Amino acid sequence: MTNINITLPESLKSLIDQQIAEGGYNSASEYLQQLIIQEARRKNQGSLEGFIINDQELESALDELADDFAACVGANVPTLSDYAVSRESIYEDHY
Repeated sequence: MTNINITLPESLKSLIDQQIAEGGYNSASEYLQQLIIQEARRKNQGSLEGFIINDQELESALDELADDFAACVGANVPTLSDYAVSRESIYEDHY
């Protein structure tokens, strides 16, 4: 482990002492480690939230992809049935 020395005003030192007593922490170091871990998780979660889309956004993106595909290959491409792309059809003998 690495040691870091920090300087705090007395009011923050008192707050840390209070959190140690109330929160069941064994030391200021343990309390501060937990704060840093929580902050790291909060930041990571915030960055992941940008990737989450709702159902309407997903439907819109899928519709746009389908339109782009049709524009590239033409509208007369035969559609595969659900069975054709299912697992059942993969494992069936096709002799």
